[in-house]
Amino acid sequence: MKNWFLTPVLLLAFVLTGCKDNSDPFVDPGKTEDPKWEVTVENDMSRSMTAVVKVSFTEEEGTLAAFIGDECADIASFVDGLYLLYISPVNEEGDVVQLRFYSPVLKRIFVAKETFPYRNDTNLGTTSAPYTPEWTVE
Repeated sequence: MKNWFLTPVLLLAFVLTGCKDNSDPFVDPGKTEDPKWEVTVENDMSRSMTAVVKVSFTEEEGTLAAFIGDECADIASFVDGLYLLYISPVNEEGDVVQLRFYSPVLKRIFVAKETFPYRNDTNLGTTSAPYTPEWTVE
C-alpha cells in the first residue's frame, strides 16, 4: 500500500519542481564567456549620436555595446556608474540601434527590449536622466 501512495506523490513533486528552470538570469550566473565585441563601424564623430545609459539591474561594470544589425557601432565607456556611447551609423538616419550588455559577474549577455532609431547629432539620455532600458537574456 505504501508504494501505491508514494509513486504519485513523487511523480507530482518531480513535475512541479524538476521540469522547470528556477534560475533567475539577473541573479544566477550563466556560462557565457566574454564576447569580446569589436567596433566594426567606422567611427565618424561628424556623424554620430550619443547615449547615456544606466544598466539598472547591476552596479558592476560590464561591457555595453550598440549594434546596428550585426555591426557593432560602439562600445561604451563606463563612467560613474553610467555608460557613454558615441554611435556612428551603418547607413544613415533611421538605422535601428539595439543595445547589448555583457555581465562578467553573471556571465550572460543581456539585450535591451527596446530599440531606437539612429538620429544624427542627437542625444539619448543625460547624466541626470540616463536612458534606462528593460533587459532580457539573449
